[in-house]
Amino acid sequence: MQFQQNYSILIADEDRQTSIALAASCPHLPPQAENDDKAGEPDFREIIESSPALIHTGRPDGYLDFFNRTWLDFIGQPLGSLLGWKWTSYIHPEDVQAFAQKWRESIATGEPFEETARIRRADGEYRWMLLHHFALRDGDGRIIKWNGSSIEVQHRKQAEEQQRWSTQEQQRSTLYLAEAQRLQSTLNVIPAHAWYALPSGGLTFLNKEAADYGGLPKDHPLRSGVDTRADWDSHIPFLHPDDHEEARRVWSTCLRTGRAGEVSFRVRNAEGEYRWFLSRAEPLQASDGTLLYWIGVNHYIDDAKRAEQALQRSEAELRRSEKELREVIDTIPTMAWSALPDGSNAYVNKRFVEYSGLSAVQAAGSGWQVAIHPDDLQQHLSKWIASVATGQPHESEVRFRRADGQHRWHLDRGVPLRDEDGNIVKWYGVVTDIEERKQAEFYLAKASRLTTVAELSASIAHELNQPLMSVLANAQAGKRWMAANPPNLLETNSSIERIIRDARAADEVMQHIRGLFKHESFEKQQVSIRDVLNEAVRFLHRDPRQQYVPIDWQLDEHIPMVSVDRTQIHQVFINLLSNAIEALEGSQISPQIVVRASAKDQNQMLIQVIDNGPGVADQEKIFDAFVTTKKNGMGIGLAVSRSIVEAHGGRLWAENNPTGGAKFNVTLPVSPVIQAFEVS
Repeated sequence: MQFQQNYSILIADEDRQTSIALAASCPHLPPQAENDDKAGEPDFREIIESSPALIHTGRPDGYLDFFNRTWLDFIGQPLGSLLGWKWTSYIHPEDVQAFAQKWRESIATGEPFEETARIRRADGEYRWMLLHHFALRDGDGRIIKWNGSSIEVQHRKQAEEQQRWSTQEQQRSTLYLAEAQRLQSTLNVIPAHAWYALPSGGLTFLNKEAADYGGLPKDHPLRSGVDTRADWDSHIPFLHPDDHEEARRVWSTCLRTGRAGEVSFRVRNAEGEYRWFLSRAEPLQASDGTLLYWIGVNHYIDDAKRAEQALQRSEAELRRSEKELREVIDTIPTMAWSALPDGSNAYVNKRFVEYSGLSAVQAAGSGWQVAIHPDDLQQHLSKWIASVATGQPHESEVRFRRADGQHRWHLDRGVPLRDEDGNIVKWYGVVTDIEERKQAEFYLAKASRLTTVAELSASIAHELNQPLMSVLANAQAGKRWMAANPPNLLETNSSIERIIRDARAADEVMQHIRGLFKHESFEKQQVSIRDVLNEAVRFLHRDPRQQYVPIDWQLDEHIPMVSVDRTQIHQVFINLLSNAIEALEGSQISPQIVVRASAKDQNQMLIQVIDNGPGVADQEKIFDAFVTTKKNGMGIGLAVSRSIVEAHGGRLWAENNPTGGAKFNVTLPVSPVIQAFEVS
């Protein structure tokens, strides 16, 4: 029978393959028969559409252009969602790449195509399908159509998978058995606690040393490796209850990741005592990467663990002791501190915080310096830096600011704490209030000065009394001889000679006193004028009447050192500053004192004490002995001061300022031997 298209149908199912091969010169089925004879022929379109086989066709380039109704019902989608290459979206993601690649190869070569893949059914389940494609060619051998069919092979595929799994399990069991026997032989000679477990985690075997440690009987399954329990419970009887959770966590991580792990736990021995072990598990894999067993070794660490625990207890006790010590330090009635080896503050106690008003954070590092009086800070820092550099104990007297802003004298002391090698690990110190002591020293010094002046006055009076009385007596005698009639010139001349003699004796007494004032024998040393001036100001500020007079410092950045008797020069500036302060008493304007120091030239240094008081009437006479402008003054201070300065090769003189007040100038020679300079 002749048709416009010829069709051959091959139907297959799981027991027999049936495929329908459509051989046609055009891709379309005839819509109807062309004559009455054809009307009796079967409706091939209906046959293909209703076939239980999944039939489809494609163009020569592989573009699928037809899927029968059975295909569409299986997929649950209309024809438009499958045409072309859209059908690949219904193949399982794990199968689609290999399937599509093989289909492309068939398109390129024209070879028949056969492949299995999982196809997603309308209900979303993937089912294994066997797909065939074969080429329809024309008389010249050119491909004019691809015809294909698909059948479900789910049951056959499952049977194959089951068979393959059974075969793999048999192979794996054989491999496990051989490996287990080898492992047991190896682990039994290891001089440590060794074991192995199944891939699922169940403890299966303990070597002889581990089994003997746990007191397992000779016939225990773990000795022979026949214990096949595959859960965590197989480990529990041997571990301390407090260690279960951590051991389970580490072991679970190993099983999940397939990586080695280790954990410390206590294992019970035959006597029921627990000892610490470090257990490490490693995966044993076959050549194909299959995990065969977990192999583990437990290392005895009980001594080290107990030592570690003892150390932890000691550290805890040390922390507790430190806490108690800190509480004690915080309650002692004095300010305490500690510093790092570099000198930066690390801790201040509660008393320090309460007294200074500085928090521990504010006092940390160098923050504590704000509490030191500005006039004392530089000298204090110099001493502290020197102690940090040399490791020598630190001691310094400074005025420390209280929380209410008042400065009081304190003694700051610090000592280093050293390690076994002598290295400083910390500094510890206390700050003690010495205000009352300083006040007592001030009044004692003042009383001492008064006593010295009184003694000096008495000494001068005693030394001069006899020659002066003799002068007076001889003068009176000479007067009488001159008044005689006639005048007795001879006796008068004798009286005058005796007056001259006694005057020279008085002069010798004064020269002796002058030499005493000049301290002609003294020991010089290199000193900083800055330090001398600071000490003089601190000395005067001990007097409550003088401590509030403002002093403006105008010192050059680099001041040369001088070679002087420190005590004598100190007294000079005490006297000059004291005179300036006393000159401002009762002043109607705001009192002010300026102290300047600079290098006058390469050989001399100039120090000036300037006030804004009433000035001086006679700039030279005030340096004469016993000349004073003070109500109760004796006129000795400036005379002695000039003597001291001159004895050092310097000069002291006074001037009046054009704007009012007095200026006292002191020059001192710079030492030609040591040209050292002080850095501010």
